[in-house]
Amino acid sequence: MTRLSRLVAAVLAITALTIACGGGTAPTPTAPTSPTTPAPPPTGVATNVTGAWSGTGSDPQGSERMSWTLSQSGDSITGTADLAPLNAADGSCASCHKFKAGTVSGTIAGSTIRMRLVFPAGGDGVPTPMCTITFDAAASTTASDRIEATYTGDDTCEGPFSGGAFTMAR
Repeated sequence: MTRLSRLVAAVLAITALTIACGGGTAPTPTAPTSPTTPAPPPTGVATNVTGAWSGTGSDPQGSERMSWTLSQSGDSITGTADLAPLNAADGSCASCHKFKAGTVSGTIAGSTIRMRLVFPAGGDGVPTPMCTITFDAAASTTASDRIEATYTGDDTCEGPFSGGAFTMAR
């Protein structure tokens, strides 16, 4: 039902109730106004990414699972991230390097998200505690429930890499 149809139906319902309850003469209906266009989102902000996200990705070191908890203030993103190999027994670099907890920071501008994920050295039970992994990611399009990005990175034990991609959903 359109906004105009709802408005007309509401006026008719009020008129019928007024007459049925002995309220005297019915009010004169007024012409409905044109619907207004909703205000655009603030400049630079396409969507709100606050919340829990999970997904998978891959780069030359192997496949990974990620989960994030993000907060957003204006066009700035911050949060926490967990990284794990998709298959811990596949023998890839990911099978030992991608057991990490870290942080996410970034910005949103229009339909572009740029973020940096940093998984620092250390951690209990981490097979390679001396390694730090960094992802620099860019998503060219976003939706309220999906982020698809490409990334480059650096692993202090394995060196720089490119050709990474991940898809996250909430």
